[in-house]
Order: sequence, then structure tokens, then C-alpha cells
Amino acid sequence: MADTRILLHGLTEYRSALDRHLTQLQFDFQHLFLRWNHCSSVWEGDGADQFRDHWNITTDRFDYYLQRTRAIAQMLDERIEYLRDVNEPERILP
Repeated sequence: MADTRILLHGLTEYRSALDRHLTQLQFDFQHLFLRWNHCSSVWEGDGADQFRDHWNITTDRFDYYLQRTRAIAQMLDERIEYLRDVNEPERILP
């Protein structure tokens, strides 16, 4: 049988890495978003309109990515909690 403590450790490390990834990604995207808003406020013409359309698609996809990644994080939290319960020394499995 596999050692669930190793799995618990790996999932916990992965969950921490996922948090760091999300935090950095949101920080970087916010920086980019603020720069785009500044640029967008003064940029006009066909090129600006085309870029805005693609920027809106990008932000929608980014939001979807964040939403799905948070769902993965929630699932990991549930699995980690279950493994913590299983690994309690006094816990007797059925």
C-alpha cells in the first residue's frame, strides 16, 4: 500500500505552489491591466479597436483560467483535509 503521508506532503506542496502561482499571476496581470487602461485611454483608431477586441477576449480567458484554477485549489483542499484525517494516528479506517 502507498504511504499516504508522502501523497499528503506532495499535495500540500503542490497546493502551496498553486497559491504562489495564482498570487503572482494576478499581480502581473493587474500590472498589465493598469498599463493597458492607461494606453487605451489615449489610443484611437482601427488598430486600437482591434486590439481592444482581442484584449477583451484575453481578459475573459484569463478570468476563466483563474476560476478553473481556484476550483482545482478547492478540490485539493478537500483531498488534503481527507488525507490529514486518514493520517491521524488514532484514526481507525473501516
